[in-house]
This record gives sequence, C-alpha cells and structure tokens, in this order.
Amino acid sequence: MLCVMVVWIVMVAGFGWDMIQKAAAGRSLRYPLIVHAHAVTYGAWLVLLAAQVALVRTRNIALHRQLGMAVLALWPLMVILGPAVALSLNIAKVSVKAASLSFMATQFTNVLGAAVLIAAGFLARRDGAAHKRLMLMGTIAITEPGFSRLISDPIGDWLGEGYWQYYASTYPGTLLMMLALGGYDVFTRGRPHPAWVAAFFWVLANEILATWLFYQPFWLGWMRALTGH
Repeated sequence: MLCVMVVWIVMVAGFGWDMIQKAAAGRSLRYPLIVHAHAVTYGAWLVLLAAQVALVRTRNIALHRQLGMAVLALWPLMVILGPAVALSLNIAKVSVKAASLSFMATQFTNVLGAAVLIAAGFLARRDGAAHKRLMLMGTIAITEPGFSRLISDPIGDWLGEGYWQYYASTYPGTLLMMLALGGYDVFTRGRPHPAWVAAFFWVLANEILATWLFYQPFWLGWMRALTGH
C-alpha cells in the first residue's frame, strides 16, 4: 500500500506542480483531446491499482479478480496513448528543440517497460507473489514523468550533460522505488523475489537504452522524420 501511495503522491505532485508553473508563466493550459484521453486512461490505471491493493488487504479476492479484468481494456489504451501523446505534442509545435525530440526515447521506453511487465503480471495472476511485484514494478516504470517534473531540472543543472548525468537526472525516482521494493523483499523474505529481479533488470535495461538513444544522431533523425521537424 505504501508503494501505491508514493506513486499517487509523485504523479499528482509532479503534474500539479507543472501546471502551476505553466499558469504562473502565463502559458495556456488548454490541451488537445488526446492529452485528456491519456490523462484519464493513466489516471484510471492508478485508481484501479489502488482499488486492487485495497481489495487484497481486505481479503476480497473474488472482486479483486473480477475487477482485474479491466486490465484488458486499459492496457492497450496505455500502450497506444503514451507514444501517441508524445508524438502529437511535438508534431503540433511550430518549432521544437532537438532535446525534446530525443527525449521521446525515454517516453517510448517508459511505455514499453511498463507494458511488458503489466502484461506479464496479468498472465501470472495465479501466482500472487509474482503478480503483485510485476504489477507494482510496471507501474513504477511509468512514474518517471511525475518524478521528472519535480526533480529532473535541478539535478540536471547541477550534474551537467552526459550519459550518466542524463540517467541520474531522469530516473532517480524510479530507481529508488524499485530498490525500495526489492529491499522490502530482502527484509521480509531474506532474498529478492525472482519476479522483482527480472522486472528490475527489464526496467533498468529500458532506461539505459533510452539514455543511450537520447545522444544518438540517428535517433534524433528518426524523430524529426516522425514529427515533420
């Protein structure tokens, strides 16, 4: 439950702070319909996750299993809308910075990392321990936008440019949350659960890939072609 609470706090605080800053700067808070659809879909996922955890804690397993079938509706929408929003917002801009286009590596791999773990968690639903860890790790994989809106800019300004600096400024929140979840396993079980180990290295691989792609000219070229810039 604590993990879910942290996810909620980070996402609400991150996007809330972003909107406050934009309003203070006099920037428009009007967004295309696809952005609202994205917000509703990902918000519904967080609501579903919280409800599922609450149902398990109250031992209402039958309703937990019934409600869990909502994943079949939300999962494909999340997979489609995540990249679609990143693309559409960059396409809509008259001019766009190269860093914004390159950053789509992080946006795309966030969704890839989460989508695979959520799908694996759904398929492993008969194994409660693995199912729980895969679903939580899949959700942690998409908390980067919340963390980034809170801490990435000051950390990036402090560290400067470079591969490890990019990783350290973009993913400290997700890394700490994943390690905390693994630490809980070690504290309560004496060792990390195999599902956590697999999920950890999967998310880490996606984050390292995104960090590498951010600095590759060919990736920037692809993103320019995709967005018309």
